[in-house]
Amino acid sequence: MQQPNKITLAALFASALTVSTSVVMADDDMHSMQEKVDTFGLISVEDAKNIALKAKSGVVDDIELDGIDNGGGWEYEVEVVQEDGTEWDIDIHAKTGEIRKVERD
Repeated sequence: MQQPNKITLAALFASALTVSTSVVMADDDMHSMQEKVDTFGLISVEDAKNIALKAKSGVVDDIELDGIDNGGGWEYEVEVVQEDGTEWDIDIHAKTGEIRKVERD
């Protein structure tokens, strides 16, 4: 059996660090979103996911909470992936739950 070389080991180590860093970032993002939900009285992340899935069936692949330009409040940007691989971007007003945009990605 061949011994792994130093470059292979370094690449594996770097990959492991990248994966664990992205997981921490995701936790930080969720914490930040929840803090804004609580502070500003916004609909929950789960409610936003459910609204998006009513608009387009599939699986929520990503969700972000962003400010609307010109001081218009907050909106969830939800990415839904369907079984055939089609991706949809759905914007939901975070205060009212109104769907603002449904667009194929």
